[in-house]
Amino acid sequence: MKAFAMLFFLCGTLYAADTNSASPSATNGGWRVDGKPTDDSEARTSTNGFGAMLFMIEDERMFADWDKPGVPHFTPVSVARRGVPICTVVIFVGGGLKTDGKAAVTFDVVIRKPDGSVYGKEKDLLGVQDKIDSAPGALQLSRDYMCVRIEPKDPVGIYTVEVVVEDHVKKLELRLKRRFTVEK
Repeated sequence: MKAFAMLFFLCGTLYAADTNSASPSATNGGWRVDGKPTDDSEARTSTNGFGAMLFMIEDERMFADWDKPGVPHFTPVSVARRGVPICTVVIFVGGGLKTDGKAAVTFDVVIRKPDGSVYGKEKDLLGVQDKIDSAPGALQLSRDYMCVRIEPKDPVGIYTVEVVVEDHVKKLELRLKRRFTVEK
């Protein structure tokens, strides 16, 4: 559990608390990640106690660092660099628990080019299929993730990442969307 990185309050939208990684802006209610404002409200949502958030990162070490002691650092990106992998980060909270204490969360990812055509997609990625911390606000990092590498021939423009997160215990589905830019 990495509640120090972000603490979600499920009051219709998700908010974060730690100013070293992600936090709501006191001035406009928008997010600040590593001191930079974000306004991509489609990248976080919640319903009936289950919430999820989507980021894009370049450094895959964050996935290995999540379970280590200490604060894992990650810097979300909104501009993809050609030749450098960019990966999805799906964090969720409030997953339902079966009678054996295990959660069952999966997600699908579709990345679209600026013209709307599919650049890449993955189905049934693993969020979690095991016991999770059941404490209120306990964050869970999805175990799987999808990475893409923008090649020199790929078009410039705004790419869209669409994620559908499914809690199979609570029978809930959350839709997330985030955009990133590819420049010349």
